[in-house]
Amino acid sequence: MGVVIRINIPDATVTTRTAGDDTYIDVTLNEGTGSTATQTTPGGLAPMIEAGELKIGEVLYWSRPRLGVRHKATVLPNGWLSFEGRPYRTPSGAAVAAAGSQADGWTAWRRERDDVIIGSLRKTH
Repeated sequence: MGVVIRINIPDATVTTRTAGDDTYIDVTLNEGTGSTATQTTPGGLAPMIEAGELKIGEVLYWSRPRLGVRHKATVLPNGWLSFEGRPYRTPSGAAVAAAGSQADGWTAWRRERDDVIIGSLRKTH
């Protein structure tokens, strides 16, 4: 007889893996799901907004030609990014959501208006 375990954690990624007779359950809370209180923390883009390098509402994109995909995200007033309707505190958090795996958002996302990689803006502040 098998064992059934049901896990329902909103806005989390749950994976299982086995090693021999053991089964492991890994739970990763998705970054984009902060409470309103968490979202009041300035995001990673806040210094660039303050310096005038990024504008509130500005569109960033990540082009992935091998996959035939172009992701878009919007800069929020608190320095966070909105990707597919969810807020992410860092560009890497939004990139991970877009890729479904580890990704460096500082090198992935570009300003749509001039194709500048946002990581290059970070190095100047």
